Amino acid sequence: MDKLEQFIASILETRKVWLLEAKEGFFAMLEDNDGEPYIPLWESEALAAKAAQGDWEGYTETDMGFSELGHWLKELAADDIDIAVSPETDGEITAIPSHKFRNWLKPYDDHSYKDQDDEEDDFDYGEGWAQPWS
Repeated sequence: MDKLEQFIASILETRKVWLLEAKEGFFAMLEDNDGEPYIPLWESEALAAKAAQGDWEGYTETDMGFSELGHWLKELAADDIDIAVSPETDGEITAIPSHKFRNWLKPYDDHSYKDQDDEEDDFDYGEGWAQPWS
């Protein structure tokens, strides 16, 4: 089984991926030789912890469920940031375009994660929100 097959099989079992987080909302990134940005994802906490060295020393392992990941992949695709599957410490990566990974993930999204923007009818914009500019 190759790295990508192992990654997919493992995340389908747990329904989550692992990332390295510098501080809340700021995740480890890397670039290829052409300067293209990637967000590294791991299939287990142990593999993410093993990668927390060098530039990522002091980062903490954090998990993300499929539902939240689906929303996040949409933002990454808009910013032209792709996914690096369990990058090796030697710099070798297996890349997946964010939009393709998001499309693959859609059937597994349980919709448990919602952004404020997702709550179209329930969000209260407050008094005067739609008032014309004076």
